[in-house]
Amino acid sequence: MLNKDFTQSVWILIFSTIGVASFSLLAWVVPDLFMKDEQIKKSTVLPYTALQLAGRDIYISEGCHTCHSQMVRPLPAEVARYGEPTKGEDDIYEYPNLWGSKRTGPDLANVGRKYSDRWHEIHLMDPRNVVPTSIMPSYPWLFTKVLDGEDIADKMETLRILGVPYTDDEIDRARLQVKNKTYADALISYLQSLGE
Repeated sequence: MLNKDFTQSVWILIFSTIGVASFSLLAWVVPDLFMKDEQIKKSTVLPYTALQLAGRDIYISEGCHTCHSQMVRPLPAEVARYGEPTKGEDDIYEYPNLWGSKRTGPDLANVGRKYSDRWHEIHLMDPRNVVPTSIMPSYPWLFTKVLDGEDIADKMETLRILGVPYTDDEIDRARLQVKNKTYADALISYLQSLGE
């Protein structure tokens, strides 16, 4: 038989947990729902192209997000090193959001167009050829694996349901834009779009 004090403690824990979770929902989620239209008006961000979207999927599947963040915090040292701090409207079309907090490698929020496509190719093939102290692994298979584009239209359709303004024409042309491109082509296209 359970002790009466133990049972009472369990109920206090349950109600406290529900209370904290409810407060968090009200403080963090609900205001964001009402600010979405305002963020869209302020934003200059464009939805990813089909190739950039495929590159983003490769970025996630290869685990790049586990070492690189994509959020510059408004701290003087970070702004000096990585550029303008990230704002909510910078990521209105991000599903899932890749802000992250681990910085084994540099933050990539503003990396777009900082380096040439060729630099990225060399870096992905062997990072130490351009950054001698890099601990990033090499990714040579990205240059041999080829995309078929079969699922990109479905991804874009799903993102449209979530609010990304893809047109029917963009979705219809997506497969051909991705088909026969290498994983490296797609990943570089995605990296070049960051912070534009």
